[in-house]
Amino acid sequence: MARTLVYVSGALSDVPEDIRGWYLQFYESIGQLVADIGLVPYVPHLHTDPVRHRDVTPQQVDRIDRTAVTSAMLVIAVADNPSLGVGIEVEMAHHAAKPVVLICRRDRIAERRISRLIRGNPGVVREIVYEVQQDALIQLEEFLRSWLQQRAESVLPMLLK
Repeated sequence: MARTLVYVSGALSDVPEDIRGWYLQFYESIGQLVADIGLVPYVPHLHTDPVRHRDVTPQQVDRIDRTAVTSAMLVIAVADNPSLGVGIEVEMAHHAAKPVVLICRRDRIAERRISRLIRGNPGVVREIVYEVQQDALIQLEEFLRSWLQQRAESVLPMLLK
């Protein structure tokens, strides 16, 4: 499964209540897109949401998420909302040599509300800038199909891909 696992990262803690549901649905839509392409999504809030899964300890969340990020073939990170967790996950991915796709709303970038540190992380192989959710999903699907095609055509033996 690790060869097809895709980690979907997004802010969960301290997201304003009026937009929290929209973002949870967005993360799930990304996960569904990943599944539709034939990969296995890991969407953290389905397992360790700080609201719905209050009994999961911080140490358990770290172990679960660290294992999932380092086992994934790719990390997709929605960076619209400030999040220590997303930043840590992107850095973990970089140190585990896992490519990262960063998804950011155009207005948040224009307002300089998304950290240049996360946008400049060397693990980020693509930045998807969007205005509406559907546009982000279209761009992500195009990227994933192209990226998977490039991997399939790579000269690396399957074991090393």
